[in-house]
Amino acid sequence: MPIVNPVTEKEESYGPVFTVLVPTYNQAKYISMSLDSLINQTYGNWEAVVINDGSTDQTQEIITSYAKRDRRIKVINKANGGVGSALNEGLKNAKGRWICWLS
Repeated sequence: MPIVNPVTEKEESYGPVFTVLVPTYNQAKYISMSLDSLINQTYGNWEAVVINDGSTDQTQEIITSYAKRDRRIKVINKANGGVGSALNEGLKNAKGRWICWLS
């Protein structure tokens, strides 16, 4: 079932208010719960930048499937460099006025 973006066109034209950075490494078991929690928030004008830090499990496939269903989710794949490098990569791609970190 496709996920409906609850943000109006007017709100979207201003860009996301929040960017939620989600660094992840081999979290296939948990990443769906994290993204579902984010999607189910009552405030909808956010973007999620999910940084796959070189996972070797099914993380990449899972986060890619979420990004296909919800345009607010953006995926970045990078070589493993640790959480600091993943967060820095996410910050480079953030468009929100406020930055949050979900781990």
